[in-house]
Amino acid sequence: MFGLEPQVLLLLMLCLVAACAFEFVNGFHDTANAVATVIYTNTLRPWVAVIWSAFWNFIGVFAGGIAVAMGIVYLLPVESLVDQNVYHGIAMVGALILSAILWNVGTWYYGIPASSSHALIGSILGVGIAFSLLPESSGAAVNWSKAGETGVALLVGPLFGFTLTILLMFILRRFVRNKAIFREPHKRKPPPSGFALF
Repeated sequence: MFGLEPQVLLLLMLCLVAACAFEFVNGFHDTANAVATVIYTNTLRPWVAVIWSAFWNFIGVFAGGIAVAMGIVYLLPVESLVDQNVYHGIAMVGALILSAILWNVGTWYYGIPASSSHALIGSILGVGIAFSLLPESSGAAVNWSKAGETGVALLVGPLFGFTLTILLMFILRRFVRNKAIFREPHKRKPPPSGFALF
């Protein structure tokens, strides 16, 4: 079928199933992080929060999600992806997807906040380094300049978000008279009127 040997086709099908499994794990892993605050503060009901998150994740793909995915793909040089040995390529894809799934499930199980994108980037770098250690490998299997750019983005993004949050909290504390928004929310009671988005 498709001009492939049966064992190669079976391995490719297993990789496809693993990719779908990663997407499933990514969905429940990242959605939990995205909706935790609005559910905890009773701003939205859980089913509304999950649908809202799914809608904006869907929109996010069209607003730049593909660019992020392509940036991640370029972490591996093209020559390592188009290796002469098809089994090397399948092993690389399978290993990076399975390691990202294991990391996501482990962090979810132990309640450790983590990003699926970060897990995927780490597994791609790990697979690239492992591939470069193979005897038949002819050089680096990681695009280190792209990895450097990605690393800087992963460091700057959280710092920027943290700084912006501190500034917003300072402005709110300074100018908002109703101090109820700074206290722990009551069970089954929505936040004060007008502050649901904060």
